[in-house]
Amino acid sequence: MNFRARIAAATRVLLGAKARYEGAFPSRNRTTVPAALTYPRVDSTAMVRAELQRKSRYFERNNGFYNRAVDLFEQYVVGQGLHLFPATANEPWNQRALAYWEAWQPFADIASRQHWTTLQGLIARAWFVDGEVFLLKTYGSTGNPRVQLIEAHRCKTPAGVDTAGTMVHDGVEVDENGRPVAYWFETDDWKSASLAPRTSSQRVDADSVVHVFEPSRPGQLRGLPFCYPVLNVLHDLDDLETFEMLAAKANASTTTIVKTAAGEVSDEDLARGTVTASDDTERTAYYRDVFGGTERVLKHGDDAQQFAGERPSERTAAYWDYLLNKFCVGVGIPRELILPTSMQGTSQRAMLDVAAAWFRVRCGVLADHCGRIYEHVISYGIERDGQLRGAPGDWRAFDFVPPKGPDVDVGRNTDAAIKEFKAGMTTLQELYGQKGQQWRRAITQRATEAAFVEEAARAAGVEPARVLMLDPNEIASNNANQGSQP
Repeated sequence: MNFRARIAAATRVLLGAKARYEGAFPSRNRTTVPAALTYPRVDSTAMVRAELQRKSRYFERNNGFYNRAVDLFEQYVVGQGLHLFPATANEPWNQRALAYWEAWQPFADIASRQHWTTLQGLIARAWFVDGEVFLLKTYGSTGNPRVQLIEAHRCKTPAGVDTAGTMVHDGVEVDENGRPVAYWFETDDWKSASLAPRTSSQRVDADSVVHVFEPSRPGQLRGLPFCYPVLNVLHDLDDLETFEMLAAKANASTTTIVKTAAGEVSDEDLARGTVTASDDTERTAYYRDVFGGTERVLKHGDDAQQFAGERPSERTAAYWDYLLNKFCVGVGIPRELILPTSMQGTSQRAMLDVAAAWFRVRCGVLADHCGRIYEHVISYGIERDGQLRGAPGDWRAFDFVPPKGPDVDVGRNTDAAIKEFKAGMTTLQELYGQKGQQWRRAITQRATEAAFVEEAARAAGVEPARVLMLDPNEIASNNANQGSQP
């Protein structure tokens, strides 16, 4: 291509060649986007992350919509606790491991007496609000495995550490591949009575730390609150409500306006004696008498009007609704769950199905992290305690059952679950696990109850169906169908 052809090609680009990516070119009709292509640790520095987490914690404490979103996250991601079940090929060992795992759970926390299921709720809330939480695999005074929860603000690069030499980024020490090898945590001095006790830093090997977070970019070392894309939207919604309330209170404080030749006088000014008109004393005494009783008498030429406050307006309320919808979209939780209205129709079921899938994905991420705690406990039973000796090679394998998702039609979904179970598309472990129950115990309980009902009915000379208040016709139909099967 000669020089003239190159000039012509450049001119076509500058003047607007077709089939180009318009989003890559500036325009006078749009603002400049303040963004650059760089590494995650440069975009979300320690100061940026801390500020996002600080604001997120504030709104969790003081904003009802946000607190409701956190509650929903805990409810549908953890529920009554994620139930992990050993899933090796050795079923007898699975039963021993499950009993060992469940016996450990009441004593999980090294810093309190909280049950493991309670800790999971705290983990889910901290994950949503801060975007991350740290679980330290440790041991108690008795030598048994324990877990310590560490909040995000305690993971920081200590002062005086040569970050260039050790490659410590925002409290995370990495190797030459960018893989975390250690975490630096600020320790708390419980002996100090000060609200700001002296602290020191402790380096903990990465193998002893479970960093619960969900990175959104490759190479991301720290988590960010779930609300980070709409944090300013939440802030605006909070500010608008505050300012609108101040305006409404100002409107409510003025109930009557008196128009005179000297200007406008409110009944509040009259009651306080703050009228600045020339006939202040006379009119103040006069209108105090007038508005103090049931009769309303005005002087000739004066006019009194009742002040009707109309705050917030319909437009303001509609804008609030828009901001709330924008916030819900940003955090990933449907508005109908945060602020329920009508929950009927196919569109609502589709929306809840999408929400249930979103919660299951988060549940799967948390289950992977909880699996490392499961390994911490089971390995102790294998290597130190001795109660789980003879473990198979795949002893780390486990299954988990997510909590039951949001439901708009309980009867319809229950019928669908029964049909899926009869068709072999689901298991008892899944059905009972969604209710926080262990399926073997549930089946044993059902068998025990059935035997008791039959014995009580036989002793009373009645049919067991009458004891259970079942429909005899339906029972007869089921027996007939079972008898006709080959």
